[in-house]
This record gives sequence, structure tokens and C-alpha cells, in this order.
Amino acid sequence: MDLPVVTPENYYSPEMNMAYMGSTQFKAFEKCEAAALAELRGEYTPPTSQAFLVGGYIDAWFSGELPLYQAQHPEIFKRDGTLKAEYVKATEIVARLQADELYSMLMSGKKQVIRTGVIADVPFKVKISLLDTNTCNVIANRWPHTAAALGFCDGAIVDQKIMRDTAEVWSEEDHCRLPFVEAYGYDLQGAIYQAIEGHFLPFILAVGTKEDAPDLAALYINDDDLAAKLAEVEDRAPRYQAIKEGKVEPRRCEHCAYCRATKRLTAILDYREMNYLAE
Repeated sequence: MDLPVVTPENYYSPEMNMAYMGSTQFKAFEKCEAAALAELRGEYTPPTSQAFLVGGYIDAWFSGELPLYQAQHPEIFKRDGTLKAEYVKATEIVARLQADELYSMLMSGKKQVIRTGVIADVPFKVKISLLDTNTCNVIANRWPHTAAALGFCDGAIVDQKIMRDTAEVWSEEDHCRLPFVEAYGYDLQGAIYQAIEGHFLPFILAVGTKEDAPDLAALYINDDDLAAKLAEVEDRAPRYQAIKEGKVEPRRCEHCAYCRATKRLTAILDYREMNYLAE
């Protein structure tokens, strides 16, 4: 199968999103197959949250793409041309993160590196940040407690996450609180990144929070956990690809915004069935 070439200019285009799977797209299918397909076809646009925009602003700052991000998102400015309060706060968060020596070194690698590959016969694309071997060695020697993550490696994948906080998150599916890494699928994302990059490098999360006094953390996900998540991707990706190709009908979750907006009544129910349907 001849696939189009992915470039920085077309990475997020509808054509590339239809040709390739990605971690964000995969997680969208995990939540609701019908909504994910409608978004790919341009039939549905999920609302953009303020939290998403703030996180994107900070990511753009560290990747050197802030002027482009500002041009693409004029809604972050007030009428007088100054930044809205949330983005003034984001600037303060950036300053806090840059002031930490280890955090800054983790974020010093090559940014926005595009890689493509195949998982379970499904084409994937990723855009990642990579630390080189020398920087990893410098970090491991400078901070001995980083050796478990970076010792004797040939580089690392570093993904920045800007969170409200680092508290556990309630999972409706699991009916319990989960570490935010699992609740938001960052372990699954790391598994995809690691597999497509091809050298199975350590996966590091550089975390900052939006709290009044921003917190920060450097976290890694061990290879056994990433391998387990990769097995999940290998199991489910072929179905999602078949949905994209029109070979399989997508399932509706009946709970998300898309399903609520496109719901059609077909019955009159006993009200006591509502709780059952919501589960």
C-alpha cells in the first residue's frame, strides 16, 4: 500500500489523519468509535477546551512554535492585544519549569520529530521529542536517581504534559481512581511512540501543573507496562482501521457529546431502565 509522505505542514491534515492512525486518534476510537469516525470525516468537531489551549500554548513555547500558535489561536488574546489571564498564568508556569535544571535538560532534545511505521498491519504516525544518548548520560551522571529510567540507554522519548494537578482521576469504566498516567492513556501513548520510533527507547513524561504554585515531575513508564499496552494496541488497531476503511460499522457509546447530539429515539422506556442504559 502506497502511503502519502507525512511532513510538518500536512501532519494534522484530514488526508494524513485518514491515511494514518495516531495515538490521539486511537484514544478517540477507544472512547467512541462513532464520534472518532465522524471527526475524521469532518462531520463532527469536538469542542476545544480552555485546558487544551493552555497546554498547547506551553507546548508551543518549549518547541519554539509559539508565534505560529499565537497566529493560529487569536482567541487567546483580549481585545487590547494582551494575553488573557489563563495564558499569563501559562507564561508563569513556563518560567517555573525552565528554572528547574533537570526539567530543562529533559526538554532540550530534538522537538517535533515525525516518524511513521506499522503496528498490526496498521500505518501509524507520531510526532515526538527525542533526547540523544549523550544528554541521557549527562543526566544519569548528574542525578543518580534518574539512572533507573535513563541508565545505559541510546536516547529517550520525552513527552511534556501540562496537567491541572497530578492527583488520581476517577474512572467511570473501572469504577475506581487511577493514576493520571493511566486515566488519560499516556501509557498507551508511550507504547505507540516507542514502537513507531523503532528503538524501544525509554518513555519519559515531563509534567507541569497549573496550580497556584506549579508542581513539576519527571516520570517514566517501565517497559513491561508499555509492552502490555502495545499488546492492546495490536489487538484493537485492526478493527479501528477497518472502521476507517468502511468495512466495519462503528459502535456508538451513547454517552459522549456526539452520540447525544445525533441520538434518535426509537422506543418509550420504563424510566427505571435509564440507570441501566447509563452504565
